[in-house]
Amino acid sequence: MNSIKMSFLEPAWNCQEEIAFRGCLVCDVLSFAIAHAQKDQIWITHHIHPNIIAVALLKELAAVIIVGGGKPDPETVRRAEAEGIPLFASGKQAYDVVKIIAAHDTAEVSADE
Repeated sequence: MNSIKMSFLEPAWNCQEEIAFRGCLVCDVLSFAIAHAQKDQIWITHHIHPNIIAVALLKELAAVIIVGGGKPDPETVRRAEAEGIPLFASGKQAYDVVKIIAAHDTAEVSADE
């Protein structure tokens, strides 16, 4: 498993700064995240609604990052804290956040992926 210091992001609550992860998923469709997210991935989304925490919990995600300058709904922050889901926000676009995360991902990618 890889780890990354999330100091380039704004934590939505007092969650740990370093996250252990296995890749990431970038999408804004909740049903797509439910169908395709894998345990320990970081989910990058523009959604700010509390339902993102339910998806993160269901899929056992390492963290959720809200990109594009979105600010999480107060209920989203409350649920993230209650469930222990690391929640971050960034003014950066998804592409830029993915580049930073990819630089810390040492996993081999097969030709089938």
